Amino acid sequence: MEKAASNVKNTSARQSQRSTPLAQARFTDNPKTKWTSDPKSHTAFLDTAPNIKAGSQQVLCLWLPTFELRLELVRSPQLDNTSVALLSPSASTQQTIWQVSERAHEAGVRSGQLVSQAISLCTSLTLLEPDPAHYDAASNTMLEVLAELTPALEPAGRGRVFLGMDGLDRLFGSPPQQVDRALQLLFKIFPSPLVAATRAGMAPGKFGSWVAAAASRTGEPIIVSKEKLALFLSRCPVSVLPTDPLIVQRLERLSIQTLGDLRRFPETSLVAQFGEEGRSLLAWSRGFRIDPVRPWQRQQPIRTSLDFCNPVGLIETLYGALDQLIECALSHAARRRRSITGVRMGARLEGGGSWFVEAVLREPTSNHKKISAPLRAKMAIAPPPKAVETLLFELTHFGAPSTQTNLFDRKEESDRAIGGHKFNQGEVPPSVRDAVRELKLRLGHSPLYRVVEVDPWSRIPERRHALMSFDP
Repeated sequence: MEKAASNVKNTSARQSQRSTPLAQARFTDNPKTKWTSDPKSHTAFLDTAPNIKAGSQQVLCLWLPTFELRLELVRSPQLDNTSVALLSPSASTQQTIWQVSERAHEAGVRSGQLVSQAISLCTSLTLLEPDPAHYDAASNTMLEVLAELTPALEPAGRGRVFLGMDGLDRLFGSPPQQVDRALQLLFKIFPSPLVAATRAGMAPGKFGSWVAAAASRTGEPIIVSKEKLALFLSRCPVSVLPTDPLIVQRLERLSIQTLGDLRRFPETSLVAQFGEEGRSLLAWSRGFRIDPVRPWQRQQPIRTSLDFCNPVGLIETLYGALDQLIECALSHAARRRRSITGVRMGARLEGGGSWFVEAVLREPTSNHKKISAPLRAKMAIAPPPKAVETLLFELTHFGAPSTQTNLFDRKEESDRAIGGHKFNQGEVPPSVRDAVRELKLRLGHSPLYRVVEVDPWSRIPERRHALMSFDP
């Protein structure tokens, strides 16, 4: 983290000498670009219920568009006046374009295009390999610095963060002064052209502040009061709604272009057309739904790493190293009595750069094979572009308590060979017990039952046996 911050600071002196701001020199905004196309714009709002009041309701949103590409241009200032594109870090058999500069955009290069298409449109295009480790370090440093302003902050992807500003007027003054205070903190870690490109918006709730930040210009923050929130939202296009893009397309086909057009419809009509989602859309458009900023709980992942004496490029060797890292992470004291739901694998590449893949497990588990299988599959589809100097592995998300996989308590008899009478005596095979535990984690209850003799001599068949819930 300190290394990433130092890399940014070393270039601040050279960047600050330029008279043209970074945003005006290289980046422009396409008016037809939908605000909801941001990678994590939906997830920041959909998990908040309308009746939640806890948290800070006066929210400041700081957003730096194309955050990753701007960091690369800070590290390589010689590319300022050229056409630059950042490759997508997603695991895929064909590489695509992730972020583009203004010059590349004018030449016809777009996000999501294949590399061959982008080069055919712009022969002078410079392609940059992504460095997720550098981006994460810069983003974490940004969050740590903004935590000095308020403890209530909530990140929403790299380059975008929500700050709870309730009660800070007595410390920092009016809302414009609070925005200036937040931007001044960013000058500690980022060069001035990078901070000048930051967009800011303050409004009640995360949704209102995000719309204000997306509608603002660099150096001109938008501050919306609670009384004017509904009027401000009525002028915004329906593409700002945090909902499925297919619903946005349906609204546009119905000639509903703005939130003001949407709020004219009665709630019953929207519910009949879109279900419960229609009620939520109407609440967003009228400004009735205020989603507060909840305190951010920093995750404490379990990290393991393995350094190679010589850079490794063979996938089979990386598979063996991954198995060792998984065993080391599972045996960590902080992992005991916890199952795993999310993992991450990365590498530091030869000559600089990094590579990362993430996987969300289908069910909470601590089984070695179930953890390594999705990572192996993603590595086979999109292997590291260069030889690996250091292999990294992280346990990022944890589930309910679980026990380590039973390697040494396996009995000689198989589960099928064990008689059903042992179930009545309380001796349940470990494999069945683990299966029931995982079903309870997914469903909330045990869906299995067992047959118990009640009155075997009864003339009525229904009275001879009964079903009882099986929960070992």
